[in-house]
Amino acid sequence: MPGFSGGIIVSNESHRSLVADRRVLVTGQHPLAVGVVRWFIDAGARVALVASTRPHDAPSATVHIDCSFADERAVEHAVTEAADALGGIDQVVHAWVAEGLVDNRAFMDIDEAQWARTCEASLEGAWWLTRRVIAPLRAAGGGSIVYLVPSVGLSGAANYSMLAAVAEGIRVLAKGVGRQWVKHGVTANTIATAPGLWVGSENEDALARAISLAVPAFGRAGDPRDDLAPLVSILGEPESHFISAATLVADGAVWMGL
Repeated sequence: MPGFSGGIIVSNESHRSLVADRRVLVTGQHPLAVGVVRWFIDAGARVALVASTRPHDAPSATVHIDCSFADERAVEHAVTEAADALGGIDQVVHAWVAEGLVDNRAFMDIDEAQWARTCEASLEGAWWLTRRVIAPLRAAGGGSIVYLVPSVGLSGAANYSMLAAVAEGIRVLAKGVGRQWVKHGVTANTIATAPGLWVGSENEDALARAISLAVPAFGRAGDPRDDLAPLVSILGEPESHFISAATLVADGAVWMGL
């Protein structure tokens, strides 16, 4: 049996060797996205990170594509540039949300302008990206789209309604795409991660208590590189071709602890 240290059971050298030739487009610039990038780079995959700025801790081998997700044309250009740089795209990992989305305030205190520049912008970004990555995935003979969202969308939480709304909106998008595009060999799935990975350590405990009546089984949010990236990778394997429009909950049993 493979070793079980530092991550889930498939996080070992034999699994890494399976993704050595994969071409992966990752969006987002927070630690969750960077952790996924690091795992794929270490496994030998070619990775393009689409973000408005290059994170200082992104591996040097990462191709950075500058994109602020301001409109669909910008996203289209970023996808084209990534496909050219990587020689195609086999897997897409979407973890981008608009700046300011994670705001601990009551729903009634959110004005229309803030809703538009955070919630609507985050949903539009996911929609634009999805529309533009289908073509290169089909050109590669099929592939996988994985949307990373916080598990707060599965239950809702007081003062985090914007984050929950976006998480559920993206999850519904993934279900539709996952049903529509399997005929072309493209699967789409969602991984619901620990909310603390999105809100920062200062708000992590409060948010975990807001959505769960139980102590998280693992006692931690999970490491993006060692605990979550291998699961993302599995969804891009040919053996996972029959999984689509699904949501995998990998939040350390925060939400499932109810």
